[in-house]
Amino acid sequence: MNYNKFNRAGLSAAFSFYAKALTYPFEEMRHELQHQFRQVEKNIVNEYDNTVASRILDVLNTYQGEEMKDLQGEYTRLFTPHKKKEPLISLRLSDWLKDRPTDELEEQLFEAGISVYSDEYPDFISHILEYFASILQYEDEQTIRNFFDRYLKEPVPALCQEIYKNTNVNFYRECVKGLHDLIHLMQDALDAEDEE
Repeated sequence: MNYNKFNRAGLSAAFSFYAKALTYPFEEMRHELQHQFRQVEKNIVNEYDNTVASRILDVLNTYQGEEMKDLQGEYTRLFTPHKKKEPLISLRLSDWLKDRPTDELEEQLFEAGISVYSDEYPDFISHILEYFASILQYEDEQTIRNFFDRYLKEPVPALCQEIYKNTNVNFYRECVKGLHDLIHLMQDALDAEDEE
């Protein structure tokens, strides 16, 4: 298997974009999202990369049309625990893995230094997507494929569908559509390579 359907640098920037988009919104986030989009855009080499960049541009344009207070309020409503109650939607990957053990994942995150985040679980989806973005740059293809198959292929689309159903803000709707499409595009490319 190889990643000739994608440019690794562009794919890494795309996962970093969605990792950032699923964090609590703040004023400088627009600039960070624009920077990630430019990284994706400058690494376009084929139709897969172009499709990924187009979806990210849709997300970015939607973000720019939203009021910050609306984004922050919706993030809090969807993802933040309230008065000892679980959040409406959990952003912890372990909650989407269907009772599969996460010991190996936790060990990988610990070794990568992700477990040092003070008030967040290391398996928050934003940390997982950022970790995956980083391994795309330097790990061998089998390691990348194994991580994708175990931790992204099924749980991330399920999370995206739940957010899409429950959000009242267009930005989150566009964001999870884009992330959902990214996972499926990558899966389609990998399946096509397996058939060759």
